Amino acid sequence: MDTVENQQPGKEGFLLCPSYIAKPGAQLFGILNAEGRVSFLRQPIPIDHTFVEAAREGRPAEERFRFAGKCVRTGCHQWSKSRQACTLVERLLENRVSSSALPDCPIRNRCRWFHQRAETACQSCNEVIRHHEMSFAGNDLSPESSH
Repeated sequence: MDTVENQQPGKEGFLLCPSYIAKPGAQLFGILNAEGRVSFLRQPIPIDHTFVEAAREGRPAEERFRFAGKCVRTGCHQWSKSRQACTLVERLLENRVSSSALPDCPIRNRCRWFHQRAETACQSCNEVIRHHEMSFAGNDLSPESSH
């Protein structure tokens, strides 16, 4: 159980994974637009079982929406115990060119990737769509890299 201190911005227990799966309790914070990029909502919306069931019809929900949920750190195979960091954001940012414009994001103050890599992580985030095969923005990641 998180302490009150861990529920404060910047504290580990407060951070959200921005590459979460569609499951009750997750927060919907983006929708894939016609250009293949993520349009961020003004505020994240908690999802329930009804939403999850409806979203699973057709393509996987993670290929159409972006979800956030509590970063579980060592409970996730994306986590590097030795570096105490999320390795997924590091791989996504390899070979990225920085730009100055940051998208509006409703979870930035609680985002694991922002906490770890600041604006650099935000600059590519709206290009990230979670696929079951984990193919992001032209970079194929191995199946074992899925969250």
